[in-house]
Amino acid sequence: MVDGRLIVIEGPDHVGRSLHVRLLANHLEARGVAVTTAGLARSPLLGENLKSQNPSLHALDSRTRSLLYATDLHDQLIHVVNPALEAGFVVLSDRYTMTPIIRERMRGGDQGWIQNLYAGIPQPDLTVVLSAGPRRLLNRILFGEELQTLNDFEAGMDLNLSPSVTTSFLAYQKMLREMFTAEAEAAGHPIIRTRYDVRDVHRSIWDVTVPVVEHMLQPLV
Repeated sequence: MVDGRLIVIEGPDHVGRSLHVRLLANHLEARGVAVTTAGLARSPLLGENLKSQNPSLHALDSRTRSLLYATDLHDQLIHVVNPALEAGFVVLSDRYTMTPIIRERMRGGDQGWIQNLYAGIPQPDLTVVLSAGPRRLLNRILFGEELQTLNDFEAGMDLNLSPSVTTSFLAYQKMLREMFTAEAEAAGHPIIRTRYDVRDVHRSIWDVTVPVVEHMLQPLV
């Protein structure tokens, strides 16, 4: 019997997932809960290569790319997620299966084949989908604290939406947002917009998290 809980934060790049995973981890630990983290492209085996934004990686065919992301996740399941769940930890995952499946669906990938790569893995006790409009995401990239440029893959340049990387980004992120929303609504996952103050967004995430971990929280003295 698994005593831990698996909580997933999903959503597009630059929506604030990593920030809110960190805030949620801090809040849980302050309430006496043991926490560890996982996420897309986080394994020692493949994580750095997947995060390198190497253009050749995203030029691979859908099946090869899907295999790489699935291998990355399975490596974390074996070495991090499953042991932590069995030990009674809360595992916070910065993306899980929704993102790689949606990305490949947009590119015509074989959905049945891709979903089968994740057959039998632990199902999240809670999946929270963070949402923000394409222009808000663009502003966070261009005017954030760290100087960043648009990545061809996250701009959907391989889909030939527009010769302009900015226009392509806005169109791609609009499509991506619609697919995240549809997936979340179909599965009953809470959707939380990140246009509001960080504290308000965290409060909303905490409110949907508490019912999942209530039995693990230590009382405030």
